[in-house]
Amino acid sequence: MNPFKKQFYSFFILCGFYTVSVLFAQEEVDVPPDSNSSQENFRATEIEEPVLYEAQVIEMTDDRIIVLSGRAKVIYQDMILTAARITLDWDNHLMRAESVPDTVWIADEETGDSVQVIQQSGLPEFSQAGDVMTGEVMIYNYETRKGRVLRGRTVYEEGFYSGEAIKMVEANTLNVSDAIFTTCDLEENPHFYFWSKKMKIEVNSKVVAKPLVMYIGHVPVVGLPFIYFPIRRGRHSGFLIPRYGESALEGRYLRGFGYYWAISDYWDIKAMVDYFEKSGFLFRGNLNYGVRYQLRGSISGSWTRKNFDISGQKERRWDLVLNHSQEISQTTQLSINGRFVSSGNFYRDLSYNREHRLQQEIRSNATLTKRFSGSTSMTVNLNQIRKINTEEIFETLPQISFRLGQFALFPKPQKNREELIENRWYHAIYVSYSSKLIVKRDKTREITAADTSFVTDRRAGWEHDLRISSSQKLFGWLTVNPSVSYQENWFDKQREYVFVDEMAQVESRDVDGLFARRTFDVSTSFNTKIYGLFQPRFLNNVMLRHVATPSIGFVYQPDFSQGDYGYYQSVEGPSGTVIGSYDRYQGSLFGSTPRGGRKAISFGLQNLFQMKVGEGENERKFDLFTWHLSSAYNWKAEQFGLSDLTSSFRASPMQEVSFDIRSTYSFYQFDEQGNRIYKLYLDDVKWENFLKKKWLQMTNLSVNLNLRFSGRVGGLVDSENELNEDILDTVSDLEGLQNLPGDRFNMDESISGLDIPWDLSATVSYSENRYNPLKPVKKFWARTNLNFNLTQNWKISHRAQFDLIKKDFVSQDFVIYRDMHCWEAHFVWTPTGYNKRFYFKINIKASMLQEIKLERGSGRTGLYGY
Repeated sequence: MNPFKKQFYSFFILCGFYTVSVLFAQEEVDVPPDSNSSQENFRATEIEEPVLYEAQVIEMTDDRIIVLSGRAKVIYQDMILTAARITLDWDNHLMRAESVPDTVWIADEETGDSVQVIQQSGLPEFSQAGDVMTGEVMIYNYETRKGRVLRGRTVYEEGFYSGEAIKMVEANTLNVSDAIFTTCDLEENPHFYFWSKKMKIEVNSKVVAKPLVMYIGHVPVVGLPFIYFPIRRGRHSGFLIPRYGESALEGRYLRGFGYYWAISDYWDIKAMVDYFEKSGFLFRGNLNYGVRYQLRGSISGSWTRKNFDISGQKERRWDLVLNHSQEISQTTQLSINGRFVSSGNFYRDLSYNREHRLQQEIRSNATLTKRFSGSTSMTVNLNQIRKINTEEIFETLPQISFRLGQFALFPKPQKNREELIENRWYHAIYVSYSSKLIVKRDKTREITAADTSFVTDRRAGWEHDLRISSSQKLFGWLTVNPSVSYQENWFDKQREYVFVDEMAQVESRDVDGLFARRTFDVSTSFNTKIYGLFQPRFLNNVMLRHVATPSIGFVYQPDFSQGDYGYYQSVEGPSGTVIGSYDRYQGSLFGSTPRGGRKAISFGLQNLFQMKVGEGENERKFDLFTWHLSSAYNWKAEQFGLSDLTSSFRASPMQEVSFDIRSTYSFYQFDEQGNRIYKLYLDDVKWENFLKKKWLQMTNLSVNLNLRFSGRVGGLVDSENELNEDILDTVSDLEGLQNLPGDRFNMDESISGLDIPWDLSATVSYSENRYNPLKPVKKFWARTNLNFNLTQNWKISHRAQFDLIKKDFVSQDFVIYRDMHCWEAHFVWTPTGYNKRFYFKINIKASMLQEIKLERGSGRTGLYGY
């Protein structure tokens, strides 16, 4: 609601209530002669609640005039009117609130002496629900229901409104002369404002002004003969203001012109068009909908027929984005996220968002989840993955998963509360079951010497997984965890192999039918905890604790490649000799068939180091670091039965710092060509050279350091001057309706963390693959994100990714923001890479006027540099 229509109209209503309360008063007011203030509670037949008034002096004259002087105040419901003097003229049906002249002493700027001047004090002020309107004189005729305010001023949302005279000509219509509107809070000399000689305001409808002139300082810069705009509060329908710009290849353009239709509280539509002088049109549309606690969603699409190269031929392209989340019931949820494009290069050619331009695949997903009693649940999922570069498509249509929560095989009998039931070992035996049905369709690229084509492959399968497990405590300190796992997989295809004499190689083809594969394994593990305490000699009230958890496990699984199971096919050559044994389910939906069997022992050691500082109420405990080691040995393996030693170290000495090292080590030696050979390093270790010889060979190393720091200085940053992150599309920020995550047609220029002086996040990562020690593959990079408030008004952000091996930036962006009171400036600079460009903009800070701006940019094909 417009400020004039709300405060001014409510002021006249209050005046009418007040005068009616006086006219219908039951008793005549009798002010004692020695009283300088009075408060009377009037009740009238036409008033719902009492009207209260007070003043230092209350005068009643014989000509039916009441004068409230000295801090006069009238209250009705949530409306309050104050002034130095409030006068009620019964005969003329007028109510007048005004200020009075007063003498004050003011220091002279030139001489420094104090001089006496006359100023108006006690300006009339009307307030309701936090909204305030002031003026020098407020007059209301309660018979004609018309009135006016001289030199009125009010605040409404982000704007400040004032006028030389405000006149109420009808119940819902106000006329304002010499009207001024600005979002600058400097009352005397705003940095900018809009002036209109005549302005008409229709309550909760529209504003018409003529003419309209924009001033920067006191200099007129632009004018319009008239302007019309709606003034309804909150979400409302209306036209969207376009943005103007220029680019090297597409010429001048207008972006974002359209119409927003707020159909109801539950859904709305926004339609827009972008016009490019040299290339054509881009049409865009968004539909948002939502019902609180039930569902939310959006549909966004675009269509274009533009020139994408210098040939001049127009090409049709489109995209469609769906988002839907629904709470069907307390136990049933539906989630849909879909993204579809006409071609793989759609975002590369049209998007101004770098994240969308760099994505290599487009994903769509729909999931329906149903929860039953306990931990039992069922999920139905549809998904599609489309590779942008290769145009390959991978679809799951559908995947149905069912999980039966763990339950006791022999539950403990239910007895009365008074009767205690002794726990038996078989009460700790639990059963769990899960099932997964998958139907897949893949469209992959097949490259031959003659041509490149796409091949479609369809497969279906059903997996069943049954597990029986238990956890028993022996001797009070040893935990035993035996388990039996059974898997059964059903397939609609299996592979058949044949030796081709002409090609002298084994070829395969798929055979349709119904096939089953059954596998199982048996395992058990033992673990315990060992505690160690240590108190440093020179550190008082400090205690260190080491918790070691050693474990050992056994697992058995038969060799399913043997002929009795029938999961592998033996292929014979021309002479009848067996060439090899091949898995009939190689590359199936549930993986290949285990080969060779397992009769293995695994061992591990988990270490947790903790520290306690202080005692009693001042005691603090925290983890210093963890270090885990594990390996295994398989007796049934033909060679390399000893698995790599895996080490994992993680430390977080403080909340802002975390450090982890992951590595693997091989017990087997490597030859001169870098190939692993079936010989242990331990074979060359003797007692006399026990500490000199090499035991292990590192095969993989990963080191990560994460830092996150921030600083805060009291009073440095004004939280009210935070940057609006959505600086390019404020119209789409609708109440109660979700927006698409990341606008694919706009660039992100935001700076995060403006409520703190600075924050720094950095990740340093080093990895080394040494499975071939002669040809190690190394990666060493750093990623940083720095936001720094240089002063209260200057804010700088730098985001970068740096390759420490090549000593070159992969990407980097500088964003500089300047708060200029009611204006703001942005400078975005990408000095390197494919997106090399700069962008500069100065605009009004208030969200309703952000499209009033000056911008410049550079780049290859557009304003943003793409």
